[in-house]
Amino acid sequence: MRTSTYGDRPKLLGPDTGLARVFAFFEAEGHSDPAGAWQALTGTWNWAAPLPTAVPRTDVPGPVARPVPGGCALSGQWRLPSYESYDGTGPWLALPLAPVRDGGPDLFVVASKVLPGDVGAGSVFRLEDMYVPAGFVTHSAGEPLRPGDAPFFWTAVTALALGAARRMTDALAAPSTAAAAAELAAVLHDERLSLAATVHAAPSARQGLPPSVEERLAAHVGQAGIAVHHVVGAAYEHALVSGGSADRHPLVNLIEACSPILQQVRYATELLLPHDKTSPRKAEHGDDRRISG
Repeated sequence: MRTSTYGDRPKLLGPDTGLARVFAFFEAEGHSDPAGAWQALTGTWNWAAPLPTAVPRTDVPGPVARPVPGGCALSGQWRLPSYESYDGTGPWLALPLAPVRDGGPDLFVVASKVLPGDVGAGSVFRLEDMYVPAGFVTHSAGEPLRPGDAPFFWTAVTALALGAARRMTDALAAPSTAAAAAELAAVLHDERLSLAATVHAAPSARQGLPPSVEERLAAHVGQAGIAVHHVVGAAYEHALVSGGSADRHPLVNLIEACSPILQQVRYATELLLPHDKTSPRKAEHGDDRRISG
């Protein structure tokens, strides 16, 4: 197990840990230091490993990513996987840089539908300044997650999001927004209880979850993501009208720091599907959970 890279924190939990403990740990970390916890999670575990991965072209100037507000601008050429591993129907594709940078984020996940033109398996395509949100960026040097580890990552990301949103309600400490903060905190409390009940008796992801439990967990993850975004939006509105000094409300800075978590939790069950739904061909025949936006 790799140790956390953000301060003197305990080791990060992994897929071999019971999901109830994973949930409690990452919810607390999301509340304590959401930005640092996200960096440690993605630096430790390569969640994009089960996705189809394109091959960067190295016979031309290699792919590059430059930082932009909220993410990266990605440019370069890649070759899609061969027919043996990719039939062009998968909704998400991982794009690595080459050569791999030491320790930095170097694996970018984009929706297949944004690829230019009529590309198919084995074909080469080029992107120019493609915006990739920070929540869709990870590290190839992290320990690869397996398709069956999806419940672990869903649980960790959702717990981070709930913890981060709880911290945002804490930031609404002014008397004028105290009632709103309490109401939003109650929404999060209900979501935490609901998700905690779902994972309470669940084993570690690698021990396997019964299909009914996995489906229930996916549903609760989706509901929690919606609740988190509702709370964040409402908290932001209250911060905008709370008055105070000419400086930005601390909640605005916190939301920006948490943006990768908020981006990821919206698509967690779409990006990393459970082990029996990772095949693009299966998705094509009834399990397709592509998104429209």
